[in-house]
Amino acid sequence: MDLPAPYLSLVALLVVGVLGLVLRWGFAAGPKKDYGLLKEIARVPSQTAARFVEERLRQVGVRATTVPAEDGEGLRVMVFPADERTAVRALLDDGTA
Repeated sequence: MDLPAPYLSLVALLVVGVLGLVLRWGFAAGPKKDYGLLKEIARVPSQTAARFVEERLRQVGVRATTVPAEDGEGLRVMVFPADERTAVRALLDDGTA
């Protein structure tokens, strides 16, 4: 099956266009930050607040890490799923009990 040159050019442009659309769709969401198993337990406005939360969690034996929020506003405090309940309880506890 031999196609004339104008048709081959049209087919080539069509293939390139379809590939371009697929790539644009695939990369449209932008890079997502994946922190593996870590779960967000708090969102804080500043580094000082993040250090306070991390220190409170450290007191009850929970390891935590702080990462920038996806929207660029503030920071997220992350813990492992096994420590999530302990961390939430520690942050909600006002120390009066």
